Amino acid sequence: MSGLEKFRDAVTFALANPSPWPLDLRQVIEGEMFDPPPWNVVLGRVAPRGGPAGLIARGGAVLASWGDTTRADMVFSVTKSYVSLLSGCALDAGLITDFDAPVSDRIDHPVFTSDRNAWVTWRMLLQQTSEWEGALWGVPDTVDRDRQLAPTDDPARFGRGTPLRVPGTYWDYNDVRVNVLCLALTLLWGRPLGTVLDEALPVSAPGRVWRGYGAASTLPNGTEVAVGGGHWGGGLSASAAHDLALGEVVRGRGIAHGQLILSEETLELLLAPCALQPVYGALWWLNTGRVLVPEAPETSVFAMGVGMNAIWADPMLDLVAVVHWIDEPAFNGFVRRVMAAL
Repeated sequence: MSGLEKFRDAVTFALANPSPWPLDLRQVIEGEMFDPPPWNVVLGRVAPRGGPAGLIARGGAVLASWGDTTRADMVFSVTKSYVSLLSGCALDAGLITDFDAPVSDRIDHPVFTSDRNAWVTWRMLLQQTSEWEGALWGVPDTVDRDRQLAPTDDPARFGRGTPLRVPGTYWDYNDVRVNVLCLALTLLWGRPLGTVLDEALPVSAPGRVWRGYGAASTLPNGTEVAVGGGHWGGGLSASAAHDLALGEVVRGRGIAHGQLILSEETLELLLAPCALQPVYGALWWLNTGRVLVPEAPETSVFAMGVGMNAIWADPMLDLVAVVHWIDEPAFNGFVRRVMAAL
């Protein structure tokens, strides 16, 4: 039986349950699906999306595909897991000496100089526990604190002005603070994150673009700071083929297609559960207790973006699956069908 025949039920299911989102993604941002006015604004590049696409691979070999797997679309919060990769590469390269060191030890920038923010560590930003306070590129941290962003957030907090806690004592899934991490990493690497990504994870597929908010997020030296998602535009546009390469790093425990991308020790740090949120690591979703995706094993790791776009990697299954533009409630059903075919 060919790979396509083996996974036909999963592929058919993915195609039969496309994302209900409009092709014009500006409608999503400006239509208050994310934020009420005045924060339902487009600050960065937004491009129309394509249709459902995906790949299923085992042992590094693609066994099934559907849709246009080379079309680069906005992947929203999947971008966060790419930020995680570059943070790990910085640790391996010695640019970061310890994830528990304050970012201000290495980064001299006003966003890390207040009494609160000076104590924020790399791990806190990676695990979304920093409680960083301030505004970046015109967007205040309160935009994230006042809304429900993740399935683990308590809906009761929506719009209530969640009070700040001590850095490192509260988990709060967000976008503004991930952008703060992107700023720190750009200053640390000394070049655009898209360039660093191309060097760290080269992929033959064309079209991968990682952008910020144009002039608003451009440093005095002319470098545009790429942001950690497409919430206000910008972020990473990547194809299913690009996302497969990132998933292969997890499946291969730091090695993808015979190339060492990340040390296994650093990858383990990135995938260690956050003490305050066991289904989250360092900008990766985990399946601790099979809470996040019940049909997947506990060993599964996910990068997820609204819309929905997802990377599912499981070293124990020797598996990577990528789905672009599936209806979010259908994702667990897709996983069930893949598991049944293994």
